[in-house]
Amino acid sequence: MKLYEEIERIAYELWEKSGGLHGSDIEHWFEAERIVNERHAVKTQEKRKSKGDRESGKSGNKGMKTRKTKKSAEQ
Repeated sequence: MKLYEEIERIAYELWEKSGGLHGSDIEHWFEAERIVNERHAVKTQEKRKSKGDRESGKSGNKGMKTRKTKKSAEQ
């Protein structure tokens, strides 16, 4: 339901910006859908990129094993 409400809100904003004239509701709705879909696609790409960085070790040492040498263990 959140997605529907976001589209509805943006369509309403588009209608207001156009002067509140009637007769363009479908165009506003389709434009709102395009905007929302584009936003969600960008978020999904960012999540995938971030996940890929974590898995490849680019975002830190997570998952990397270190080996203690005898010398470093004595210190």
